[in-house]
Amino acid sequence: MIKNLPNAEYHDTPAIGSSGLKLLQRSPLHYWSAYRDPNRIRKEPTPLMRIGTAWHAAIFEPEKFKVDYIELPEGLDRRTKEGKSLYAEIEASGREPLASSTMSQIKSMAAAAAAHPVSRVLFEQCKGYSESSMFWVDAETGTACKIRPDFHVPPCAKFPHGLIVDGKSIDDASADSFGRNAWNSEHHLQGALYVDGFQRCYGTEQPPAFIWLVQERDAPYATAYYSAASDLIEYGRKQYKRLLAVVAECERTSVWPGYPTSITSLELPAWASKVVQEAA
Repeated sequence: MIKNLPNAEYHDTPAIGSSGLKLLQRSPLHYWSAYRDPNRIRKEPTPLMRIGTAWHAAIFEPEKFKVDYIELPEGLDRRTKEGKSLYAEIEASGREPLASSTMSQIKSMAAAAAAHPVSRVLFEQCKGYSESSMFWVDAETGTACKIRPDFHVPPCAKFPHGLIVDGKSIDDASADSFGRNAWNSEHHLQGALYVDGFQRCYGTEQPPAFIWLVQERDAPYATAYYSAASDLIEYGRKQYKRLLAVVAECERTSVWPGYPTSITSLELPAWASKVVQEAA
């Protein structure tokens, strides 16, 4: 099922997404506390998260970005009567205020990303959709799942099985650095869930192509596109399927365990073990 939902409504849907699966790896209790507890405390987004959301809008929903965001006048002092009045008007309008320097940065990033040759093909030559919400039920566990790709192209002549683009803003977009970041941040788990969910929703014979649009936050706002290798996606698939089985068991028993209740023997990490062996 594919729906056009506001972001907040998508996140309130009880189906599990990639962020929930990643937290589930810490413990089912952490996942339940963040996503299932009816009395959970909703965390306010950090300044960096707000900038990231604005960047996503500027890249994938430029027209929406123009409507939803407004630049604060440089030197605005919210302590003054004039400053308070202007800021109150902005808040009442429902638009997200951005400092002048931040607005300039995001616009420059969006322009740099749009100038990339791959961007011209994807966003100018393909009929795609931004922030579409997709829902399905996992056939093996009966667990409700969801994804919200930054941008996707339905099956077409250029992409017979469709395409998903996932945007990442980062300090270093070089292949080596992003490769490490992707592994450490478990982007492969997200990628696998995305391609499988897309395939279920569109009914394609094969999974869609999956690529990352990666851009640096500082000038010159260098931009790169990376494809997800099939073995990386397959590893992410094994991860998320194992975690869906954990969710199904927790739902069946209504028990969401945290850390072990007994004393756990702490093993040395592989790199530390090697250091100890060399020092012996």
